Amino acid sequence: MKTKTQEIKNTRTQGVERFLVTKPGKYEYEVMMDELNSEKELLGIVKAETEGDYEINLLSRHLVGKTKCRVEVKGIVSNGARVKVRGTVKIDEGAVESDSFLAMKLLMLDNKSMAVAEPELEILNNEVKASHSASVGRIDEEQLFYLETRGVSKSEAEKLIIKGFLGEVE
Repeated sequence: MKTKTQEIKNTRTQGVERFLVTKPGKYEYEVMMDELNSEKELLGIVKAETEGDYEINLLSRHLVGKTKCRVEVKGIVSNGARVKVRGTVKIDEGAVESDSFLAMKLLMLDNKSMAVAEPELEILNNEVKASHSASVGRIDEEQLFYLETRGVSKSEAEKLIIKGFLGEVE
């Protein structure tokens, strides 16, 4: 995987690349699918807890066929942070039988912050499988209520919900 980064903490485990963004700035990640029959996965976490602009650009590009790529980014946004995640899956004309998935999920923790998730598919042939999902939301009040009725304080309940939300990609 080729990456262009600015203050991103990277780790690679069992063929999966991971990144963590904790400071405002512009970040770019590219996953180039250029080997026949290859599989790659990129998992990212954005913890935008400091005021400022966070711009994360993701590109998953299939140059050859029979490739499989999964990109998943989850983030929390608070304290006046402004987060914009753009993700593009591009499948070239000759990349037949490619399989690509892009997911971007952001959780807003206050009313001072802003979050945008913009997925995009550029598919130049018909023999592929490609999909994306994007969501921006807040902590579910019913989840908070449920935990509070079990004796968990509101602040601890929020921490548990955030941990569960991010835990899928950590």
